[in-house]
Order: sequence, then C-alpha cells, then structure tokens
Amino acid sequence: MSGSDYTNARRRQFIQLLNSTDQYWVDVLGDNLFHDLNYYDLFTQMWQRLNGIPRHTFQKSELYQLMPNVSQRTAIKYVQIAIDHGLLIEHVNQEDLRSKQITMSPDLERRIELFLDYSISVFETFPMPASRRPDS
Repeated sequence: MSGSDYTNARRRQFIQLLNSTDQYWVDVLGDNLFHDLNYYDLFTQMWQRLNGIPRHTFQKSELYQLMPNVSQRTAIKYVQIAIDHGLLIEHVNQEDLRSKQITMSPDLERRIELFLDYSISVFETFPMPASRRPDS
C-alpha cells in the first residue's frame, strides 16, 4: 500500500478521530495530569492483564515495566501519583511485608472500559476498505 492511497481529506478526518479519542481519554480520566501517554501504557496494559479477574493484583515493581518509554525512577513517580489520586490501590503483601501489591480501582477499570468502548465506536465509523487491508 503506497502513501498516496488516501486523500488528504481522509487523512484529516483520521486526525480528527485520533484527536477526539485523545480528548476522550482526558475527559474519562477527569484530569489533564493523566494525559501523558505513559499513563495510557500503564493503565491499558494493566487492564489487558486483568483477564476478567476482578481485583487482580500486581507487584508494584512489575508496573514499572508497563511504561517502557520512561526510566524506572520516572515510572515510580507515575505509579505513586496514580495511587495518590485513587486510581491505583496499594495493599500490603501478606506473604512479603517488604513488597507492595497494586490493584486498579474499580472506578479506573470502569473508566478504561468506557474509553475502550468509545475508541472502538470511533474507529468502527472509519473502517479501512477491505481491498486496502494488508491481509487482503
């Protein structure tokens, strides 16, 4: 597929859809602080790992790996900010009192699902023609 397969109008429409989805992320999280793509990485990767398990716990240290584009020091700060804002919940690990376990708050899970549902609906209105799909 060459770069000239789409018109500039279609490209602009796509940018508008991306911007709309980006704005919805801010709206659904309710704070510009979480507009950062590293929070997107963290929250969506956590959500993906839930696999339908309510109150799935993560080791605090494992969350830093879900933000690959920042240093561990920065990731530590991001996780702590999300805890301080109540999006993530920190628990004492009963098996190892030196480590902390983290769960997504039920509210964050709901917000991520709202965002995903919105994003799916936006991109379903902008389907790629079947003849231009790479698997065609």
